[in-house]
Amino acid sequence: MEVFDIIAQSEDFKYFAKSGNSIAHSVMLINRDEEYALDFAKLLAALILDGKIDKSSQNYQKVMLGSHPDVKYYPAQNQLLVADSEEIVSESFVRPIFSSRKIFIIKNIDNSTESAQNKLLKTLEEPSEDAYLILTCSNPNQVLPTIKSRCIKRELAKVPEEQILALLGESENSALAAVVADGGVGKAQRLANKEGLDELASVAVEILTKMLSSKQILEFSKKIQKFPKDFELFIQCLSFAVESLLQIKAGVEPKLAIFKEQLASKADDYTIRALCKINEKICELEREMFYNVNPIFAIENLLLNILEVKYICK
Repeated sequence: MEVFDIIAQSEDFKYFAKSGNSIAHSVMLINRDEEYALDFAKLLAALILDGKIDKSSQNYQKVMLGSHPDVKYYPAQNQLLVADSEEIVSESFVRPIFSSRKIFIIKNIDNSTESAQNKLLKTLEEPSEDAYLILTCSNPNQVLPTIKSRCIKRELAKVPEEQILALLGESENSALAAVVADGGVGKAQRLANKEGLDELASVAVEILTKMLSSKQILEFSKKIQKFPKDFELFIQCLSFAVESLLQIKAGVEPKLAIFKEQLASKADDYTIRALCKINEKICELEREMFYNVNPIFAIENLLLNILEVKYICK
């Protein structure tokens, strides 16, 4: 199975496929997985050009190879700038070369400047007859309301874990990567090849099963600091470990099934109230990390909070 097969089978893509030749000229695809959103945009471009998915068509093949002259990708760098928007506006009035339609795929519109977004407004509101704009977005709150109001918005569903596993195939990290990716295909593919993923997840599980006093906080902090670029990933692993404990207490299969025995042995040490409170603390930490706080200090504070909550909510 390939990523494009997964996309074609999704309800999100079927929603657009039903429209046939009547797909809106301005579409916003919302998904936290940037790679998946971009792949979805590529397949949607092929659908717009042919009115259906035909793997034998030249339009489809050229789009998949990234060589279609009528499918343009922006920005060239990390952020859409005013100059990019001006080029899109100008190019949208140039007739297509190879097909009857011209498509502009704008990646991560939420990462663009406000001025660049404003430059696109008129084109989004009154696109030329043969021009289509597909915008991808991780955080719609960072997009101007005037941009959002001019697009058909589709929040792409998470990809089922079994489909991600089928895509990854058999590898040492496949099962764990499929869980931690939380429905993100691109993220799962990166994690499947990531060295130390199992160790990072093990540390998260050990914190909940082996950390008994504040004297151990420094010990676990040092373990986490071995992965200085992966603090956010650690927090996600910890969140899944807490969720798995809740699932074990509810009598269902835990997300982190590979740590089931280890977690189950300590499940009685936590009340459901304690686990819910710990989950709240993890969510608070995720918000703090967004504002560039000192990650080590924030994580050590979280470890202390886990011990306190565990004691108070006996």
